[in-house]
Amino acid sequence: MEVPALLAVGRVARAHGLRGRVLLQPYNDDSEGLERASALWLRPKGSSGDPKRFAVDHAERVNLGYLVALEGIGDRNAAEALRGSEALVDRAELPHLESDEMYAADLVGMAVADEQGQERGTVTDIEAAGPNDLLHVKTAERTVLVPVGLIRSIDRDGRRLTIEAPEGLFEVS
Repeated sequence: MEVPALLAVGRVARAHGLRGRVLLQPYNDDSEGLERASALWLRPKGSSGDPKRFAVDHAERVNLGYLVALEGIGDRNAAEALRGSEALVDRAELPHLESDEMYAADLVGMAVADEQGQERGTVTDIEAAGPNDLLHVKTAERTVLVPVGLIRSIDRDGRRLTIEAPEGLFEVS
């Protein structure tokens, strides 16, 4: 089976109950619509291989994320084996975005430059941190946490972010 265009939406936090349901913790706490996904693609923690497709039997939004019942996962042990797996969905099943919107996960892999044009690194991850999410920007020396509020422009075609870089943000401490 060919893997469709996928978007990472969260991680399996833990098993829930005895019947094999899992708690999916979304990367975006404000996410909506994952309960309508027909399938989740799960990539085991630490793996870089192709994810495995699981049909969604039932999903519902709860306080901590989504409770999801996956076909073929019928007990707590099978669900617990999925803990830490990254959850991905087929982009075709996601809500339509306006022209000025994009999914935060699409920032991963983009080059980062400051307003003077100096290359600063590459986005390797996004971390939910209250009201202002953080970009993990990998530089030659280390990973720097950059608040998304410092993004000034996004060049989608060129896969590049321009940020405001306050003095000291990229200095090695």
